[in-house]
Parts: sequence; structure tokens; C-alpha cells
Amino acid sequence: MSKKHRKNFPASPAPEAFSDFNISDIIKQNRWLILSVLILGLVVYLNSLTNQFVSDDIAEIQTNPDIQNLKYTLDRPFGFIRPLLYLLAVKIGGLRPIYFRLINILFHLGSIFLVYLIVMSLVKKKLVAFLTAGLLAIHPLLSEAVVWISGGSYVQYSFFFLGSFLFYIHKNLNRYFFWYSILLYLLSLLSHTEMAVVLPLIFIIYEISFGNLKKNWHKIAILSVLAAVEVIVSFIHLQGRIVTLQSVHYQEQGFDNPLIQIPIALGNYFGLLIWPKGLTIYHSELSTGIPNYVLMLILALIYFGLIVYFFIKDRRIFFWMSWIIIALSVTLLPFRWTWVVAERYFYLGSIGAFVGFSLLSDYLLNKFSRFKEVIYISLIIIFISLGLRTVLRNLDWSTADNLWLSAETTSPSSPTNHNNLGDLYGRRKDYPRAIQEFKTAILLKPNYGDAYHNLGNAYAETGDINNALINYQKAIEFNPALWQSYQNIASIYYSQAKYPESLDYIQKAIKINPQNPNLVYNLGIIYLKSGDKTRAIETLTILSQVFPNIPQYQQALTEAQK
Repeated sequence: MSKKHRKNFPASPAPEAFSDFNISDIIKQNRWLILSVLILGLVVYLNSLTNQFVSDDIAEIQTNPDIQNLKYTLDRPFGFIRPLLYLLAVKIGGLRPIYFRLINILFHLGSIFLVYLIVMSLVKKKLVAFLTAGLLAIHPLLSEAVVWISGGSYVQYSFFFLGSFLFYIHKNLNRYFFWYSILLYLLSLLSHTEMAVVLPLIFIIYEISFGNLKKNWHKIAILSVLAAVEVIVSFIHLQGRIVTLQSVHYQEQGFDNPLIQIPIALGNYFGLLIWPKGLTIYHSELSTGIPNYVLMLILALIYFGLIVYFFIKDRRIFFWMSWIIIALSVTLLPFRWTWVVAERYFYLGSIGAFVGFSLLSDYLLNKFSRFKEVIYISLIIIFISLGLRTVLRNLDWSTADNLWLSAETTSPSSPTNHNNLGDLYGRRKDYPRAIQEFKTAILLKPNYGDAYHNLGNAYAETGDINNALINYQKAIEFNPALWQSYQNIASIYYSQAKYPESLDYIQKAIKINPQNPNLVYNLGIIYLKSGDKTRAIETLTILSQVFPNIPQYQQALTEAQK
């Protein structure tokens, strides 16, 4: 960049240049701009407050028997913050979704506030800070992380990290600020270990770009030690996550080719930033042809080339460009423990892109001052368009049905969404269409045990018991942990008076899910029908003692004792 053009960007601060730049002064001098951008962030998400629990929210919150159990919360020392907040929400408003959604929105507003302070501290331009915070406030790509309750951990860890980073860059103003930075980074790790472990790299590139790495390396080392401890803990629990991905999401084992994965991921994120049309919970349309892949590869190479170029020419821009890839880096690893693209992953990384856009806008306003009105009008149109798109995207998350239907056109090759659509049509009693959706899910993913189970349910509802039985057997072939399929097979055999077979399958279901009282109840009834009154009475007596307030269990015991 020539000297002529460099004057439009802020001069690089000398090491420790922030010693005379007080956080409280930034707030006082920018209070109306900060308030306006916070209002902007609140307004675009107001229509999401009445949304229902959807997707993972149902199992994680709505039907979770431990949601109000403090012991359950405290038994998760490396991830207790989220359950603790859920517990607080339940105590305040019961299982009403609005109180859980407010958690995400408050973290989002906090992140907007912190981003304004950080950008103002580093760039020292109100317009750049306002545009960056404003884009974070309203961009529809971030709606998933804010509106989806279960996706809120991405907003949460980002908030704590941004607070940590703000105190770090102002560490020379107050001797306690560095310790505040450590505490907040720890909270970020405890909010989402996998995403937060790489963030000490941002402190490193900050020192390279704005500070003094030689002088402050030991401070970053302390933060890195915290991250290293969390990495060790994460690896201890990694096998459990891999098992979940394989058994629940049927993720195939192996590695992705980073030369394919990284360009496709970056290309999709950058594309959605510029044109956020294809927003979806399932980004399944990633199998691009050679021309599209070549284009994404070229864009990725340009991006990495610019990082190298600005490392040499202007490290302030290098910092923000590097911010993007660092925040995304965990999800770009070739190990199959994350999705290739998920909108919530980009919440923190998007800040670097927003700063880049804001710096470019400021540059254009200075370079082409005679077109200021045109540029300002263009920015207003962009903000209004993005805000309206976010409001509309929030409606997709209003109910589970809306979510699956919204993904029907954007994710036509997603087996998970076809499975969800089958469930939707099944609840509407449209069994032929439900059967077709489940078959499509299986066609797209032949080992999809859950889809086989649901297809069995649909056949059972139509009275086609033979096909129901075939599909339940297929379900447990691909997912032996599906106790529901064992239970349903037991029910079919019971209805056919095949009690030995029914007993065999209900016992297999109980072995997988021994805490389910209904399975034990069914076991007692099968014993009774098969003529084994002794075992029936023994089973139902234990059940009645454990659950004395359930009349159905007491009545069954009385019947067995006659």
C-alpha cells in the first residue's frame, strides 16, 4: 500500500500505546453511538422472543428431567455455566422459552458492546467501530447462534473472550486488568472449550501487530497454559463426542482432505456474509463441481495471500484478517468431530470480516469524499436489508416445523432434514408423505438407523406390521443403541402373542435404557401374559415401590396378584 493511501487508515500505535486510552472515556465519548447499536441489535431479535423450543432445545431443556437439578449442573465442572444459566431461567420463569432466549440475546448485546470498545481502542475511528458493531448486531448469518437456544454457547464463549481481549489490550491501565483477562478467558473456555482453546493465538497476533510480543510473551503463556489444560480435558471426553456423532448423527469415520474442506468452508462463509440467502441449519449442499471448487480454492488462496501481504505491509489489517481464520480454525481441522459449515461457528470469526468491511467503507469515504452521500445511502440500504433478512430468518426458528420446512429448499440433500420432515408429516397424519421422506433420508444415508426406526413407526401407523418389523430390525442393525426399536418390536410380538420373542426384545431394550420405568412395566406385563406370575409380581412390586404415585403400576400389580 502506498503512503498516499496509508494515511486513510489509523497510524500504527507504538507498543503499549493504550496506556493513555481509558475504557470509561471510550464509553462516555461514544455513549449515544453505543446505545444506538445496542438498540439495533435488540430490535432485530425482538420477534424471536416468542419462538418455541426447537431441535436440540427439546431434549436439552424441555424434556430434560435434570434441568432443575443443581447437582446435575455442578457435576459438569468443565461445562457448568450453560446448565447453571438454564437452571436460573427455570427458577425465574419455568420452562418458558422466552427466558432461555433472553440469555442468548443478552450475551449478544454484551458482545456488540465489547466489539465497539475493542474496535474503538484499536482503530480509534467511531465510524469503523459503529459499522463493525452494527454488522455484528444485525447480520443474518449470526441468527442461528443468537436465536437457537442450544446454539447460544457460541455467543456465550465469544462474549467472555471479547471481554478477556478488551482487558488484555488495556492491561497497562490497571494492574488488575490482566487478571480480569485471565478470568474471562477461563469462562470462555468453560463455555465452549473446543472453540476457545485456540484463542491465545489472537493475543499473539495482537502483540505482533500492535504490541510487544518479546515483552509480553509470559502473559500469553499463562493464557496458553489454561488452554492446554482444557485441551487435555477435551481429549479425555473426545471419544464420547465421536461416539455421539457416529451413533446419533451417523457421522462416518475418517478424515477430510483439508485442500477440499478449507476452501469450501471459507467460500461458503464468505458467500453467506455477502449474500445471506441460503441460510439453513443443515449445510448439506457442499458437494460442488470442479468449476465452483476451483473458484473457492482461488478465493481461499487470495485470502491467505492477503494475510501474508498485510503481515509485511500493514499488520493492523493482518490482525483482523488473521482473526477470522483463528476463530474458525478448530472447525477446519480434518478430523470429523464438527460439521464442515455451520452458521453458529462463524459468530466470533465474523468480527474480523466486519472490521475489514468497515475499514474499506471508511477508506472509500475518505478517498471519494465527493460521493459521501452515495456511500452513506448504500450503507443504510445494506443495513436495512441485512436487518430485514435477520427478522425473516428468526421466523424460520419459531417452530420445529418452520425450521424443517425452511431447510427443505436450501438443504435438499440433507438426510437429517428429510428425516425431520418425515416426522413432521407423521404428526400431521400424512403417512404416505412421511414414508416418502423417511425413504429419501435412507437413500441419502443408507446406514441411517433413526430413519429406519421412524419409517417403521409410519408403517405401523398404517397397519403394515410386516414392513414395520423389517424397518425396526434394520434400525437396530445400524444403531444397536436404539432401545425404542427393540421396544416396538417387543410390542409387535406381544400383539401377535409371541411372548418369548417379545420378552427377548423388551429385555434388550431395558439393558440399553434400564432407568426407563415404562420398559420395566412392559416387562412385567409380558411376564404376566406369558404365565410367569412370580416374575411378573416381583417386577411390578419393585416398580410400584419406586413409583408409588403412578396408578397404572399399582393396578398392574393388583391384577398380577389375583
